[in-house]
Amino acid sequence: MPADLDDLQRKLEALKEAGRRAEEQMGDFSRMREQISELQASATSADRSVTVTAGPGGVTGIQFTQDALRQSPAQLSGTVMSTLQQAVAEAARKQAEIVQEYVPDSDVRERVLRTQDELFAAPVEQPRNAPDDDEFPDSFLDGGR
Repeated sequence: MPADLDDLQRKLEALKEAGRRAEEQMGDFSRMREQISELQASATSADRSVTVTAGPGGVTGIQFTQDALRQSPAQLSGTVMSTLQQAVAEAARKQAEIVQEYVPDSDVRERVLRTQDELFAAPVEQPRNAPDDDEFPDSFLDGGR
């Protein structure tokens, strides 16, 4: 009978330890979720005309300088898209770093980096029916379009 009692005691202690670890992990995941929800990443175009801010849910803001309005629509579109991609990619990297911190056995950071390398290494295709720059005025300020 004492052996059964010792076995039961060991099982009870193991169960308590598992419960303690589960509570600790829940606290860690709550902190991870909070850090991710507060995360922001910004990117500014090379010409400094566009700044995009992104968070875990996507783009949270886009700012333009007066120089942005002097670009053709096609140029501005390209500037916005490339800056947006940079900001969203940075936000994804930051999220992966946070997850990696709390789940060190995962390879989430490496997978995000590998995916971004694959996506950004490939040339971006232009839309098939994209209008020529000549169809638009040189600036949004010119031509009233």
